[in-house]
Amino acid sequence: KLQKIYNEFSKKNSSPRHFWTGILKSMNINIIDNSEQGIKIPAKGPLIMIANHPFGIIDGLIMCSLASKVRSDFKILTHETLQFAPELGKYILPIDFSENKKETIKNNIKTTQEARRHLLNNGLLIIFPSGSVSVAKDSKSIAEDDKWKHFTAKILKQTKSDVLPVYFDGKNGLLFHIFASKIKNQTLKYSSYIHETKKMIGKEINIFPGSVISYSELAKITDRDEMTEYLKNLTYKLGDSLNE
Repeated sequence: KLQKIYNEFSKKNSSPRHFWTGILKSMNINIIDNSEQGIKIPAKGPLIMIANHPFGIIDGLIMCSLASKVRSDFKILTHETLQFAPELGKYILPIDFSENKKETIKNNIKTTQEARRHLLNNGLLIIFPSGSVSVAKDSKSIAEDDKWKHFTAKILKQTKSDVLPVYFDGKNGLLFHIFASKIKNQTLKYSSYIHETKKMIGKEINIFPGSVISYSELAKITDRDEMTEYLKNLTYKLGDSLNE
């Protein structure tokens, strides 16, 4: 069904840059920006957009849609599930943290080099620092990201990039969490991503964007563990207004 939606969109639109917003409209997904003044993405300069990862494919579509409204020089570091068509390839940097195969590690190194080069060329890079979709322990718990990887802390230091955090409210259905936490089979997990994405058609998604944090502010934190924890806490705190 997602491929069908993409094919329909392609017939009417020639620019892949606007695919991300177009497919969300085609799926009738409404993004609610809960920040006081609306998300403010700088029009130029190296920027890393980070977010928690509660839904999967939809999170990537939304982050690319937000970036595409301001800039054309954005790329997303993601699993290849977002690559619906070859023309979207220029926006996607494929990475896979789930396997330790020689070929996967080789591809990850190549992607990391491309990501660094992109930021050094003043581009915008979207990263989900956990590297995997959030999992809830049970139906009543909130979905929380796995421990965030050091990658974001490392690359922002190397490229002296500013950071813009975004918090997504919500979680996938119970079935997904059963698969994610109990079953390690990647094929089943991928099937559940697609299933959850279809379920989002016609829904509202609440996002809580923060303000841009300048590199000069972040440069004060020298330890990678500390930086990673700081960025994660900062992102999750954006959703605190939900409990007020």
